[in-house]
Amino acid sequence: MTSKSASTNPQRRGTALSTAVRTLLALSVAAAPCYVSAQETLTEVVVTGSRLVRSDLSAPSPTTVLGQDLVQMSGDTTVETVLNELPQLSGGTNSSVNSGGGSGVLTANLRGLGAMRTLTLVNGRRFIPANGAGNVDLATIPTALVERVEVITGGASAVYGSDAIAGAVNFILRDDVEGLETSAQWGETAEGDGGSQNYDLLFGTNVAEGRGNVTLYLSRSIRDPVMMEDRAFSRTPLNAQLGVSGSSNIPGGRVSLSAAQLATLNVGQGPGVLPTGDGGCTTRLNSIRFGAGGEVLAHCDPENLYNYAAGNYLLRPLERWQMAGLGRFDVTDNVEAYTDIHYALSNNEYQQASDSLAIVTGTNPYFEVRDYATNPVLPEDVRALFMNNPQIFDPTGSGDARISGGIARRLDELGLRNFAFERATLGGTLGLRGDFDVGDRTWRWDVFGQYQRSRTDETINGMMSAARMSLGLDTVVNSSGQVVCATQVFGCVPVNPFGIGSISPEAAAFITPARSSTEVFERKVFGASLAGEVFTLPAGPVSTAIGVEYRDDQYEFMPGATDLAREYGSASRGITIGGFDVSEVFGEVRIPILSGLPFADILAIEGAGRLSDYSNFGNATTWRAGLEWGPVQSLRFRTAYNVAIRAPAISELYSPISEGFSPGTDPCAASRNPTQAQKDFCVQQGVPAAEINNFQQTVLGFSQLSGGNPDLKEETSETFTVGAVWQVPFVNNYNVAVDYYRIEVEDAVATMNAQTTLDVCYQMLDASSAPCQAIFRLPGSGQVYQVRASNSNIGSLSVEGVDLSTDYTMDLPDSFGLFENSAKLGLVMHAGWLFERVRQIIGARPIDCAGFFGSCTAQGSDSGGSPDFKATLMATYNSGPLRVRSQVRYIDDLQPLSNIAASTPVKADSVTYIDFSASYKINDSVEAFGGIDNAFDEQPPLLTSSWGGDANTDVTLYDVMGRRYFVGLRTKF
Repeated sequence: MTSKSASTNPQRRGTALSTAVRTLLALSVAAAPCYVSAQETLTEVVVTGSRLVRSDLSAPSPTTVLGQDLVQMSGDTTVETVLNELPQLSGGTNSSVNSGGGSGVLTANLRGLGAMRTLTLVNGRRFIPANGAGNVDLATIPTALVERVEVITGGASAVYGSDAIAGAVNFILRDDVEGLETSAQWGETAEGDGGSQNYDLLFGTNVAEGRGNVTLYLSRSIRDPVMMEDRAFSRTPLNAQLGVSGSSNIPGGRVSLSAAQLATLNVGQGPGVLPTGDGGCTTRLNSIRFGAGGEVLAHCDPENLYNYAAGNYLLRPLERWQMAGLGRFDVTDNVEAYTDIHYALSNNEYQQASDSLAIVTGTNPYFEVRDYATNPVLPEDVRALFMNNPQIFDPTGSGDARISGGIARRLDELGLRNFAFERATLGGTLGLRGDFDVGDRTWRWDVFGQYQRSRTDETINGMMSAARMSLGLDTVVNSSGQVVCATQVFGCVPVNPFGIGSISPEAAAFITPARSSTEVFERKVFGASLAGEVFTLPAGPVSTAIGVEYRDDQYEFMPGATDLAREYGSASRGITIGGFDVSEVFGEVRIPILSGLPFADILAIEGAGRLSDYSNFGNATTWRAGLEWGPVQSLRFRTAYNVAIRAPAISELYSPISEGFSPGTDPCAASRNPTQAQKDFCVQQGVPAAEINNFQQTVLGFSQLSGGNPDLKEETSETFTVGAVWQVPFVNNYNVAVDYYRIEVEDAVATMNAQTTLDVCYQMLDASSAPCQAIFRLPGSGQVYQVRASNSNIGSLSVEGVDLSTDYTMDLPDSFGLFENSAKLGLVMHAGWLFERVRQIIGARPIDCAGFFGSCTAQGSDSGGSPDFKATLMATYNSGPLRVRSQVRYIDDLQPLSNIAASTPVKADSVTYIDFSASYKINDSVEAFGGIDNAFDEQPPLLTSSWGGDANTDVTLYDVMGRRYFVGLRTKF
């Protein structure tokens, strides 16, 4: 792994506000008054990251706990928003990720290593997977049932199996509810949009004189969307210089040509002379466009760029039903039966501007117009274009015109593209657990089985069928003098793609059939474990846990009829069917070495191991070794070394090759400031030599072919953590935890997207290398037409940092109490310093994303920005029926990566958000609550469309909704 150095990225400089906030957060740790009292009694529990029974503050790995009240008082519809405020989490797929969020699976992304490397658990067990990657949709977690959330850092594969490379997020649910509880909450942004409604009903009762409990849960949530055009920062696409930008795929259509071709082009006003139309022309691009009636015009920047923001979601709408049932019953004094069942039905969608693509013939890199001299669909200006310029469009004199690269067309006549998803998830657990005595020692056992199933039905409207477009373009004149399709199938309607408004409503309906798909994930799990004390050493008992687990995962993606008929050409989706099973044995042990001695209140070592046998790639071994030392009772040092794995996801193994759009910039473009060696290589790869010094990229990104690879092997990781937990003996209720971590991942499964492939190729400058072989440029213009990629074990990742958590509760003077009640103030801080977050593709330079933007923030939903400092500070006042909470959320600044620092003025300053919430118990049964999030309406930094995506900012990192309010009512009977 490569560490960050001064030569890799520019030096960081904090702002005055940054310094002030850091100082405030540091003072919050030191401001506790010094007085002595006894420590609280610690309860014995099984903590996340271990199957041994221990106290919660002696967890073997860095662990952060969020309480039920924090989740309830957040005002958020889905729980991922609360999680992502923690410094330990980086940008995952949240409710503001529009097209990049796919089917709307909301995820946790620990340490920025990707959601697939974070294991999501419910009550210590895997929860219902929602897609081919096996990700859990956090929108299916029954929020009102959550008792606490435990977040563990580091490889936990030895305890939980695959996927826990970055760590695990464990939702602990309530199973002892008595009575009826209800909650109703309403919310809205200060702009009057993004309205939300949440209704929860919870009923629990003890049965058989307390031998068991049954808890039932029902929830209904509705959330309205927020549109990009309704926020100033996302209303208009911005370029790297913070100027107006947009898409070059425009209404009416555009054709890329080289400067040499443009110099000979004749549209009736002489070679090289092009009218500009209304609006003027700041910068002419190497393209022509088609106006009303097919008029051939110059293509100008920014006058003719298309603003795609209108219609895009900044907050996706959501409708959700949730039902759950939990039950437990003491069969005997030593045996308990337990069960849970979870069902969720959710509808969400994302939406984009009208379809934007290069219209080509079939899978060819060109668009062919047959018999252009007599083709009855063509407007006269377009016919004249082909007839007057055969040297460009018909050099062989075949009578058919070929447009290299196709027609870059914004099909605004088709309306907005809408992708709607209905997801139904069902999961159930049935088990027995209990204990038995062996001599004077108690052993605990657990046997369980799980069945989980999710189904997602997708419906897409507004997407063009390439096959139907080809049919509509192949026309003849019938005996009645009407222009009709030469092949009369599917109710074919003639289509004219040339010119603004040229596609009739009938033609638009014909070329946009409804597109659909269904994906199903099914999982079966069986597990058994045994934990207890084997024998006692002078320093204490030796604890151990052993167990077995079997898991079978099966996945199927079935596209609809139009995809199966290959109507979308290379973008048509194929069937994915695959799965695997794994059998595992595991064990864990803790051995006390010393106890009750000076400078050795406790000294213990521990270890864990897991042997896994996968049906698809064979055996894997994971393990953990740890050390705990407590010089005194109140202070514990802990360190651990973990070796973990991640098995390739089914979607990574078996997804068919498909085509999509990947945003990015061409390294050959003059705006990228290529070196002379890179310029020479660009010319070698097809960029016209005469244009290399001023070469312009005419599109915002590239067509990318990608798909699965059944030969993938497992990823491996090594994690080292060391830290301390201090229950400050001279301050009542004051705890401090600090932990250092370093995680390294090898053989990471990666798809070099179009941008990374281009960057790597033009770093290597080797035409025979795999990245360069994957790039296809258009002859003549030199524009990138397509980049091909597939999943491979070609990556490495590393993260390094320090976490600090403190909590303190103090009694306030009587004068601070309400209605003669006592008063308390609680302070909780979570802070994280990220020293490096390095990713590297084999053959490319490593990129450290800690504290930087650029390609770090433009790689998709799992690679959002990672500031090198992030913190939250909460202050809670309690007195009698009143509780008031204030929270400060701080995100440090991001600087541009060194490869873009010279070409952009963009800087992402630090941001501070302040939230307020309060609750008041009207009586023993009714509580009112409400709050304001982002109270001072802090706006997100502008990263432009180049490094922030469609919204011009990192929606996975920053608060993009602005000020918002919520109120609600809870009852308990």
